[in-house]
Amino acid sequence: KNISVRLSQELVKEAEELSKLSKVDKSAIIREALERGLAEVKLKSALELFSEGKVSTSEAAAIAGLSTGEMMDELVRRGVRSGITREDIKGSLEKAFKAIK
Repeated sequence: KNISVRLSQELVKEAEELSKLSKVDKSAIIREALERGLAEVKLKSALELFSEGKVSTSEAAAIAGLSTGEMMDELVRRGVRSGITREDIKGSLEKAFKAIK
């Protein structure tokens, strides 16, 4: 789907430079940047909601588009702490067991 987006002159210039260096279409460069940026925005939102205790590990993983294990790795990597309860762990294990049945 096509949409219009206003970009700063600096971003357009950077995309053009990368396009020339990598011999890839400028639109492809911008699409990849948006995809990577959106993934990071989703992860950041999931991490914030988790750290505020608003979502469980598995819910944060779903928001971020990650598996629960990947989300747990990301939490450790970024030093995010939360009041993970036994209920959180129990819920995650129950979902995992349902998935393998």
